[in-house]
This record gives sequence, C-alpha cells and structure tokens, in this order.
Amino acid sequence: MRKGKIAVIFPGVGYNADKPLLYYSGKIAREHGYEVVCIEYSGIDKSCLKDKEKMLAAFNMAVSQAEEQLGNTDLSAFEDIIFASKSIGTIAASVYATRHKIPAKQVYFTPFPQTFSLAEEGSGLVFFGNRDPWVDADTIRRLCESKKMRYRLIEGANHSLETGQVYNDVENMNNIIQETEDYLVNGPIYRYDIPKRDGTIASMRDYRGKVLLIVNTATGCGFTPQYEALEKMYRELRDEGFEILDFPCDQFGHQAPGTNEAIHAFCTARYDISFPQFAKVNVNGEGALELFEYLKKRQGFRGFLMNTPESVHLDRLAGKEDPDYRSNSNIKWNFTKFLVNRIGQVVDRFEPDAGTEIVRQAVEMELSRS
Repeated sequence: MRKGKIAVIFPGVGYNADKPLLYYSGKIAREHGYEVVCIEYSGIDKSCLKDKEKMLAAFNMAVSQAEEQLGNTDLSAFEDIIFASKSIGTIAASVYATRHKIPAKQVYFTPFPQTFSLAEEGSGLVFFGNRDPWVDADTIRRLCESKKMRYRLIEGANHSLETGQVYNDVENMNNIIQETEDYLVNGPIYRYDIPKRDGTIASMRDYRGKVLLIVNTATGCGFTPQYEALEKMYRELRDEGFEILDFPCDQFGHQAPGTNEAIHAFCTARYDISFPQFAKVNVNGEGALELFEYLKKRQGFRGFLMNTPESVHLDRLAGKEDPDYRSNSNIKWNFTKFLVNRIGQVVDRFEPDAGTEIVRQAVEMELSRS
C-alpha cells in the first residue's frame, strides 16, 4: 500500500535548490508535509549553454546523475509525488518521470524544448519569460499548448524569471510561488473546514478538482430570487464538475434569521435547490468563517456596477453598514460570489448586483479551461 508524500527538486546549472524559485517550492512542500529530496549536479557548468554539443552532453549528465541519486528511493511507494525543476533540471524531471512511470505533479521553471519530448500530456505547470537568451518563448508556448500544459509567460523575464526591475520581480515572484503552491498541493483553500447544517464538519478537500461558486446568502433579501438562477446553473453544469457552496449569513440587514433547517426548508420549498447548503456563518468581523477570510484576501472588493437601481441601493446599504466600505475587502451584502478553479485558485469575485448571466459566463469559461 502506497503512503507518504515526497517532493524532488531538480536544479538548473548555476541555479541550485537555494535559489528563490526552488527554495520556495521546497519550502511549500515541507509546509504541506512532504519529504524533500534535492538533486545535485557535478561537472556541469553554464558554459554548456553556449554550445549545442556540450548542452546535449549536459542534458544526459543531468538525467544520469538524477537516476543515480534517486536510485535508492522507491518513488512508487509514495501516494503523492511532486517534482519542481529548473532549466536543465526540467529535462531530468520529465525523463525520470516518464522512464519510471512516476505520476508526479510537475512544475517546470524555464524549460528547454527537449523537456517536452517525453513529458506526459497535461502533466505540468510551466513558467517562462520572453527575454530568455537560451529559450525561444514562442516555441515553449506552442509546446505547452500541444502538451495541454498550464503555462505562464512572464513579460520581460530572463532565464531566472527576473526582469531587472526590483518591484516587478518581487510581485512576479509572489505570483509565481502562489500559483506553484496552488498547482502542486491543490491550493491553500483546501485546508479549510466548513460547518454542515447538522453540526458536523466537512472539508474543502471534498471539492478538489471542482469549479466552485461560493456564495453567502439570505432568505429575506431582495436578491433572494437569485436562488432560482443559481439552481438552474447548477443543474445544467454540475455534470461538468461544477459545485455551488451556499453559506447562509445573517450579518446584512438581519435577512437570514431562521435556523439552519428552517432556512434549508424555505430554499428547497421555494426554489427547489439541490446544491450543498451549509450552516449559517459570519463572513465579516470577529468569528468570521476562516474560509471567507481567505476568499476576501484573494479577491478584494472592486466596486458595485452603479448602472442599475439595485447598484445604487447596494451602495447606500453598504455605506450605512460601513462608511469606509470602498477601501476594504469585506463582503458588502448578501449574495456575494467567489469563483474558484479546479486547482483551488480564487479567480474572481462578483458583487450581488452582478447579473447571474455574467457569473454563468465566467463559470463556463473556467470549466472550459480546466
């Protein structure tokens, strides 16, 4: 029986496991309970990148040394395996995984075209720049698309994914590491527990691999009829891997005063909802459900549409609740919605005045990407 988790770090030439991209990848793995193994190369230096014959020899040496160093590690015994690799190391990682039939989740930093020759279709997340002197960005993009791999092109970045602009590089690094974490360990959102109507606890892990719409609702609100459109969306899209997670909340106008069961009875009788409805929770302030604190951190408030009477009314209500509401990420009213993709990234936020058709279009787009 397989058990345990392991991460293998495959460095580049001159870019060892202590450099930022790989250091933080390893740190992420350790924080999530992975044993971490770092490959080390000898006899390979940067000069090989200037000569095609030396480069090919370096590729073979990297693969051979990875084979030797992993020789006493039975990766097939682990139930969860991730590979993080850089430059020449991306070739060693893809070759090793294919040769030994290792079902590893792979993140490739600045791969070479040769990386893709043996890489499994859909097997990785790729980061590369369009100012990389060693690799053509258009070639890498085409290879990613042909292999159906997720990829991120970093504008102005070189082979170390740096642009030379300090603040740009710090922001880019933050985004790269966040997406790496989301991809490799299925996103921090899956760490959270959520309360069920019957008083037991569920886990967001139960929804891995799903596109999620997370909503705070109320039964006595002017937006309550949105339940009808949400249920229609759910029934038509759930077979594609879509879930709506409904969390009643009584913090806005005291519009969800009933018990968990009374709220659920109302929603099933009036709107025939079939998507999961959880216990009533707080979404702002002291005692707010941790899940919603995380959602708000990932997707802040960007304003109401202000093009309908409903938007104007919301603006007045939100201002009455919090005169400073425009400057913080708090949820402003019932039926705020957060969209989460299949790997746990919070990709969008919709205020209550956003039409459900707009929400549906975003959901369908995310389903098509996954």
